[in-house]
Formats: sequence, structure tokens, C-alpha cells
Amino acid sequence: MPHPSLADVFPEQPEEYAWLDHEPVFDPARHLQLEKPDQSWSLGDLGYGEAFIEKQASQTAMFSTARLLSEEGVAALQETARLLEPHVHQVPDGHRATGYLRGTVFISKLIRDLCRSDDVTEFGSELFGTPLVPHTMVYQQGHMNFAPRDIAKPVDGWHHDFVGFDYVLMCHDPAGYRGGDFRYFLGTREEGHAIVSRGETIPEDRVVTPHFPGAGYACFMQGSAVYHCASPLQERAERVSLVNAYVSLDVTKPDPTRTFFITPEGPYSWIDEVPETRHSFAEYTRHTAWLAREKLSHLLREHPFDADRESSLEALRQAVRDIERAIETMELGPQHFEKMEELRRKQDAELLS
Repeated sequence: MPHPSLADVFPEQPEEYAWLDHEPVFDPARHLQLEKPDQSWSLGDLGYGEAFIEKQASQTAMFSTARLLSEEGVAALQETARLLEPHVHQVPDGHRATGYLRGTVFISKLIRDLCRSDDVTEFGSELFGTPLVPHTMVYQQGHMNFAPRDIAKPVDGWHHDFVGFDYVLMCHDPAGYRGGDFRYFLGTREEGHAIVSRGETIPEDRVVTPHFPGAGYACFMQGSAVYHCASPLQERAERVSLVNAYVSLDVTKPDPTRTFFITPEGPYSWIDEVPETRHSFAEYTRHTAWLAREKLSHLLREHPFDADRESSLEALRQAVRDIERAIETMELGPQHFEKMEELRRKQDAELLS
């Protein structure tokens, strides 16, 4: 059963969307084949210090590949991916990922049910050692990357995520094409960003390229802390990945979710054309309300009855901190994408460093 806190969180399908016709129906008994990864890296392995690590819900940064789908599950996902191709947004080449699709959980019931699967959620929770739930911002569920128009461009450039926990699931066997490799940087996000910002290349001896034995395998990671990318394809190929995000129920730690609003210019000139932009303010509000409710519930359960004035004040400040930040962000309104990145790094430094 889904976690009780999610009962009123996920919205109904917005009117801009319609369900796919004749797609497979998700059946966890037939479509899942959960097999744990054999290797992991800690946040400490990436060079993060104790001050950063103690504010994370898990000390694990990332894993080698884990199997998620059976052969039948792979076939079902591939069929759905082909049905979704007319919905893919091919955006300007200046954008980090040029072939992408969000809102899949409003188009495909199979992807919706996979992304909210209790079995997969429990699997991820066990890996990271913290209770997870599917991300309460639904556009962070089932995000898909497709091969770009220009295969000289990365499938997805170097970055760290706007969410805490996620996985990258390969919908097609990487052995069937050259390039398009999913890659981790063995360093902190700040170090990786600094290297790329100087126009330099991430050193190969500091890159991990996980081996995907086939389609249906995924890499789980704490995406807000792991600098990662998907390299350019070396040939035209059917290459689709699915990214699903989660949020930890450990509300004693700062929320790593970052939300900002971008003006439609430069590599984001198209952004007002997609439904997720129209829903972004409401979605951020709903996520913040859910988070505040969880923090207030935790406060009711755990705050000592003999707590003094200062500790009680601090507990209340922490409970409403996310609401105050959301109000500030929405009052600021849409910003140029470079300003947005600056604000994101500022929040990262304030909350998680």
C-alpha cells in the first residue's frame, strides 16, 4: 500500500493530457525482477565532509547497476516508449538534454504504476537505508531522455539533480549502440561543476561508467550529490532512459529538492510551451505543503513535553522553513537560467553544506 501521507498528494490527470491507447498494463508480478547491486560508493568516497554528510538522509551516494525489470517488463516498457515518441520535446541544442519528456505519469498508466510501485520504493529504501516515497512533485516521476537530434550532443550533460534520490533505468540494451554511456564523477558536485565551468573535461580516471548488462537495469543514486551525465551517442540508435525520483521521509534532514522558475529565453526559450511550466507553481506549493505537514506531524510525535523555550522556537522555525523559502522563491518569480543556477548553488550552500 502507498504511504498514508501520499493519499491526497498526487493530482488527477490535468486536462492537457490524454492516456495512451492500447499500452501494456503494469503487472509487478510479471514485470519486476529486483536484484540488488554489488557495489556502492559513499558520500565520503566522493570527498564530501562530515558537515555535508550529516545533513543527508543517507550516507550512500550511488550504486552499480541493479536489475529492476524482467524480460517481459522490458518489452512492455519499450512498447510504451515507442508510443510516447510523438510526445517527446526536441528542444534547442543549447539545453542540457535536447530530447526529453516529462509528465509521463499523466500519459502512460504503465509508467505511472512503475514509478509508484511499492516494491520498487521499498527496494530503493533498503538500498539507501532511509524510508523513501515517490517524489511528491509528479513531474519528477518518470522523466525520460531520448536520443538527441544531433548525436554529437550529450544525451544529458554533466549536472547534479534538483531532487535527492532517483534511479536511471535503461529502456534499451546499451550493448546495441555505441556511446550514450551513463557516467558518475568521483568527486563532489562543486568540484565537478568547477571543472566543467572552466571549459575543461572531467578526467577519465575520475569517472565511473557503470556496466548495464542489458535493458531493465538501473543505477540508484543520491542525485543531488552525484555529478553525472550521459555521453554523446556515436551512432544513431534507439536509446531511451527513464528517471524516477523519490523523497525521504526523514524530515529531520533538509529537503534537497530545488525548485526555481526560468524566463523563456536562451536554451529555455521553449519552456512556456510545455504543460509542466503551467503547473510548476501549484506543484511546488503542493510539495511544500506535504513537506511542512510531515514536519509538523514529526514535531507533534517527537517534541519533548519538557522542551525549553529556545528548543521549541527552533523546532517551529524548522517546521515552517520550507514554506518561507517557497514564498521567497515564488515572490522572486521567473529568472534568467544563469541567475537560477546561481540561486540554486546559494541554497545548496545554505542548507546542505
